[in-house]
Amino acid sequence: MRILTSVAAVLACCLWQSCDIINPAEIVPTYVQIDSFVVTTDNPTTTGTVNHKITTAWVYFNSTPLGVYNIPGRIPIPTDKPGTVQIGAGITFNGLADYQIMYPFFTFDTFYLQPQPGKVINHTPKIRYSDASVFQWKEDFETGNTFIKANADNTQDTSIVRTSDKSMVFEGGGSGYIYMDSNHPTSICINNTNFPCKSGDAYLEFNYKCSVPFELHLQTTKNGSIVLEPLAGVKANDKWNKFYVSLQKVVGTYNTNAYRVVIKTSLPDGQSNGYVLLDNFKVVSY
Repeated sequence: MRILTSVAAVLACCLWQSCDIINPAEIVPTYVQIDSFVVTTDNPTTTGTVNHKITTAWVYFNSTPLGVYNIPGRIPIPTDKPGTVQIGAGITFNGLADYQIMYPFFTFDTFYLQPQPGKVINHTPKIRYSDASVFQWKEDFETGNTFIKANADNTQDTSIVRTSDKSMVFEGGGSGYIYMDSNHPTSICINNTNFPCKSGDAYLEFNYKCSVPFELHLQTTKNGSIVLEPLAGVKANDKWNKFYVSLQKVVGTYNTNAYRVVIKTSLPDGQSNGYVLLDNFKVVSY
């Protein structure tokens, strides 16, 4: 009986040790709290505004992906050894909240992490536009306004005008302003000069605030004829917001060196007036 008891004890010990091997103790993560990103620039004349709407963090530890996290958010880093955390900046693609992508023109934020299991480390990623980014066109309404009416003969159309009214300006000294009423219920405006854009990653960025929805289009030519391609629709929003819209599909289809941005809007049924405020247009590509 004593022999059987001893054997059972040995077997139990072996089983216990094998369980430890099969199910090793879980690593208690170190948490990184990210409330927002900061975008910097050494040359604001080239890059334009550093205002952004970064909505997600794409996190890597020693180059291994850990996941995509909403910002603000608390990110677990499961490691018991020091290493390098890399954080990419994610944005909302074409205004689709459920479609997040890592913005291709921003650099990574990188920092060295010394594990502190269970502790929370506050970190603000600092990023910038990559050196390879090319700013094909900008309009920030600081010194003028490059938008004109697409159809000068349409008397019902109203155009984008520059406003310096501080209550309407997003940042700096001016913003673009479209106002519509019963006499001018529509607006179709286009920037007055062509800009180039190579195929591949290309985005239009801008800030907006509006009481009516509006549409964005990209104009180019094919076989000598003007082509107007839709890009995205923007819903009414009574607070300033940031929008990123991809140009990749259109640019890849036509592959020309002459594009223009078109903005179309009209008064919704039953609405007697409305406005669209715009700022900080920029086209970024490689």
